[in-house]
Amino acid sequence: MNASDGAARSGPNRILFIRHGELHETPGFNEHGIPNDQSLTVRGWQRAGALVRRVCPQNGNRDLVPDVVFASGVGQDSPSLRPQQTIAPLVEFLHGAGGVNTCFTFMKHDADALMADVMRRSGTVLIAWEHSQIAACIAALPTPPRHPDKWPDDRYDLIWRLDRDGDGWSFSQGLQSVLSGDEQA
Repeated sequence: MNASDGAARSGPNRILFIRHGELHETPGFNEHGIPNDQSLTVRGWQRAGALVRRVCPQNGNRDLVPDVVFASGVGQDSPSLRPQQTIAPLVEFLHGAGGVNTCFTFMKHDADALMADVMRRSGTVLIAWEHSQIAACIAALPTPPRHPDKWPDDRYDLIWRLDRDGDGWSFSQGLQSVLSGDEQA
């Protein structure tokens, strides 16, 4: 069977992007409750916990369950802990449910290296990232889909979903709908 006959391609069949949880106008706190400007706010921690059941619903729907989770690394030019904190409850849940691969190697501006690694993965990939860099990550894909030029600054409740479509990708935007005030599906 050749590639045009639908043979298996390398790379994932689905890529999900979420923005890290809320940070604006109130100080953040680390997982021990200690104030930290690079950490999630209380609402951000609430979102992080609620995402577990959005991604892994109790009804058994595995549509969004990731095989690998990426979050931006922490370093001099990428000090935010929020992307890793946003997916921490989900990763903990998935480890208890049989495991998940994680990668926190790439800094927020490393879109090309991140997406090269993503393309070496299989199944469903979830990426929690700094919102201003998500469109650049999508643009770094081979044959990227049409997608918004930027993630809306005031939105924390979106899921950007890319599904394999032939040799490229289709783009859709969904809602998390996990907290009061989120848009509802």
